[in-house]
Amino acid sequence: MLAAVAAPGAVSAADETWQFGTAPGFSSGRYGTDTRTEVFHTPVTVRRHFRDGDLTLVFPFTCITGNGGVTVVNGIPVRKEVSADSGRAGGAENGATRSQGSRAGASPPARGSGDTTLRPGTGALAHEVTRCGMGDIVVRGRYYILDERGWMPTVAIRAHVKAATASADDGLGTGRPDEGIGVEVSRTLGGGFLMMVDGGYTVMGEPAGVEFNNTWWYDVGVGRDLAGGLLNVSVFFEEYRAIVPGLANARDILAAVGLRGANGWRLQVAGYIGLSDGAPDNGLAVGASRRF
Repeated sequence: MLAAVAAPGAVSAADETWQFGTAPGFSSGRYGTDTRTEVFHTPVTVRRHFRDGDLTLVFPFTCITGNGGVTVVNGIPVRKEVSADSGRAGGAENGATRSQGSRAGASPPARGSGDTTLRPGTGALAHEVTRCGMGDIVVRGRYYILDERGWMPTVAIRAHVKAATASADDGLGTGRPDEGIGVEVSRTLGGGFLMMVDGGYTVMGEPAGVEFNNTWWYDVGVGRDLAGGLLNVSVFFEEYRAIVPGLANARDILAAVGLRGANGWRLQVAGYIGLSDGAPDNGLAVGASRRF
């Protein structure tokens, strides 16, 4: 989520070779179900900057609290697919953003609880449980093909590969890898404003017996530097195609504030409000990173 906010500064930071950071985030919503699910997602990132791009490795840790009717994909909670003939949970995955199981298999037992009763027709447990663990490791790269000059914008192409390291049994991932490509465009406007448009497409890995949509996503935003470039304020509209056929796309409004500190430190705070059933009702993320 915070990647888009940090993207415009990547070219000017070519003299800073490495960046380490984390951006813990909390979200809460129903995601098309009749119960609330809460997700705490903490990605730890290691980024290597090059003259014309960067390469990032993401190690996430995730906790999800709910009745098992929602699963996490690339840090984004989505409702599970349910088999009409079995009434058991299948898999669901969302590309933002961005998972588990099979129609042929029942929901896994809840850890720390002996009650594994399923709610009829939902594939969800009859009670609330909390499951935590490592999420899916992601390798993401970006290459700038055009620098802003005259009326031309800054343009970068991006790609990512996700390894299936999250537990599908615990609802922390699909258990299958996926990969995607995208493009990022930014252009300085009058008055110190920066327009940003990003988009991409992800090919989803499907567990046996589960049907997923390959996903597209985009966001449109505007940002402005304040206090001589030490402070940045940005607002985005985002949309992600639903992974599970027939479910609503996730749409939200994201607002972020970034602060540039001394010795390469950067702090970011972002909050968002969901605009559709497929998105969290609300969420908050606080990030810190250091470049050197």
